[in-house]
This record gives sequence, structure tokens and C-alpha cells, in this order.
Amino acid sequence: MARIGVAHADLMAKGGGEGVCMNVLEALQDEHDLVLLTLFDPDIAELNRYFETDVRDLPVRRPPLVDALLDRVDDPLYNLRNALLNRFVERERDGFDLVFGTDNELSVSGPTIQYIHTPRFARLVVSKRVGEDSFVDHLYDRLSYRFGRYDADEVRSSVLLTNAEWMAGVVQDAYGVRPTVVHPPVDTRGFEDRPWGEREPGFVTLGRLARYKNVEANVEIVDRVRERGHDVHLHVVGPSYDEAYRAELESLAADREYVSLDGELPRRELVETVCSHRYGLHGKRHEHFGMAVGELVAGGTVPFVPDNGGQREIVGRRDELVYDTVPEAVEKIDAALSRPDGGEGLRADPESVERRFGRGRFHAEIREVVARTLDGRDEGLAATDQRV
Repeated sequence: MARIGVAHADLMAKGGGEGVCMNVLEALQDEHDLVLLTLFDPDIAELNRYFETDVRDLPVRRPPLVDALLDRVDDPLYNLRNALLNRFVERERDGFDLVFGTDNELSVSGPTIQYIHTPRFARLVVSKRVGEDSFVDHLYDRLSYRFGRYDADEVRSSVLLTNAEWMAGVVQDAYGVRPTVVHPPVDTRGFEDRPWGEREPGFVTLGRLARYKNVEANVEIVDRVRERGHDVHLHVVGPSYDEAYRAELESLAADREYVSLDGELPRRELVETVCSHRYGLHGKRHEHFGMAVGELVAGGTVPFVPDNGGQREIVGRRDELVYDTVPEAVEKIDAALSRPDGGEGLRADPESVERRFGRGRFHAEIREVVARTLDGRDEGLAATDQRV
């Protein structure tokens, strides 16, 4: 049994990364002595309910005086949070046999495993894939990087994991090493392959209500699809993360009887909402992986997603289901809904989600990576390029 520090900035954000962390804890808790290193107090019971996990109470360590700083920051400023976490983990490092980071880059001495959802400190490289950013963005990155005392060589010397082949390419562009792909754990429990004729001709959007999820674009897509003569509606399901953005979405829903802003639902109701509808709609471009898209497939819907990022791997690279712009999304959805079968023939096999992305598979892979790292069989990847 090893003493392992699991590092994650804020589990209460309740996104895909937080689901990964909770499943890492669940996978390792029977074999190792775990301590959570974080910036915010987690409610483990609430997180277990939300993610349908069974993580037992565990010691939690937080840096002192961090609340006073973060309370002054209205914008999430993720990179600053990661920098604070990195400094804290660096300070605590000697107390552990292994550190496992589930919130992007850590720069601490090994042995270290880190699951990189997207590189926080490689904007100059990543922007070639995901769009140009402003001078202020680059300056903020550099200042956060220096404040966090990051060392790219420490990142490269870790055992690096990531969520999709597309993101593995992004990490390789940034750090010159290609991480191992361990697909995130998609929770398939409770979903059923309900007959097409028993489903409502509507869309479901899953994910936290954050501006970068582009939920307002989903509303626009449904508006235009209705203008084509299709009597469809939209359910928006997910926890609030940006209250100003939620207010904007509430205003859009108030003006449209066919848009329901359901917000955070108990797991049972979320599953029922997915299984009772025919279509899914995802708006986030350059999605790291897309656990919500995996759930939409597991629930038997036909999901339409942006034509980039890890979500392309989930839908099987089917051109009928991917789009670049709102007008293109409308065209492809119109074509699918106009088919004699209403698009039923575009459905993937829901059981394939469990085989490829299920929780049992994830837990087994995480335990194997940890065992190999502790045994010294996996010492990370050698750098072949240096760009950070």
C-alpha cells in the first residue's frame, strides 16, 4: 500500500475533470492510502450523489489563506488556481510515495502521474489548433506559469495521461512528448436502449452551464431547425458554473416555450431525460473528450457535435453528425430529421460506449498505471522536443 496524494483544484466544479478525479479516488482507495490535495473544501457525499461514485471520506489538505485570495476573484481564472495548486503540491510532495494530478499540469518531482485534460500553460502552441488568443491571454499565462514555479522538464518527466488521441497531439505539440490515452470514465449505468418510437422528437444538451459550452448556439440551432418545419424542442441539463451566463440562458428560455433550462438534475432524472429523447446537441468546440457526448450515445440518442476535439472519436467520425458552424449544423440536422426513419439509422450501438469508455475499464487502467509507476516500470516519456 502506497501513500498517494491526489491533486485537484476544485471538485465542486462538477465537470468532466472532476468526474475523472472522483473515479481515480474510487479506483485506488482499496489498495492505497489516499489524501486529497485541493484548494476548496469538497462535499464528498454530494459528489458521490452527482457522479454516482462510492468514494469514502478521506483526508483533505488545503493551503492556508487561499480563500481570501480566491474570494476576490470573480472570474474563475483557472490558470491562477492551477498555479496555486502546483505550489501547494510542491510543498507537500515529500509526504507521499506518489502524486497523481487530475487537473492538468503539475510540476513536481517524481514519481508523478498526471492526467492532462488540456494543457494550461501551452497557449502559444495550443492556439494553433483552437484559435488565436490576445496578448493579455498570453501575458496572463506567462505570469501564472512563473507564479506557479512550473518547470517544463518536470512535466515531461512525469507519467502523462490524457483523454483522447486529439488531445494527445495537443500535449505533444506543447511538451514534445505524447501521453498515453486513457479515455475518461463515462457512466453508462441506468441508460437503456429505449425504442425510437417511444422517444420524444427533441434534443438534450448535457454539461455545466458555462459560456465556453456555447449553449446559446444550441438554442439558435434549434430555432433554425424549427424554422425548417421540424417540431423539436431542447432540454438544457447541467449545473450552474457562471451565474451571469445562466441568467442569459434563462432569458432565452423564457422567450421560447420549446426550450427548457432544467439545470442540475438528480442522476435518475438526467438518465430519464436522455433516454426519452431522440437527439443530442453539443456546442463546445475543441472539446477535450466529451463525457456528456458519451452519455448521449449511451442513452441511445443521435448526438450532433462540433467537428473537432475528442468528441469526434466518440461519434465515430461520422460526417452526418459533425458540424463546423451553426448553419452547417442546421443543414445536417435538417437532413437527418428529414430521413424516412427520422435519423434512427444514425444511432451508434449504446453498448459500445461501455466497452470503449466505461468505468470498469477506466478503473482497471488507472490501477495498472499506478502499479507500474510505483514499481518503476513506467518512468514517463523522454522529451523529443521543447516548446514551453
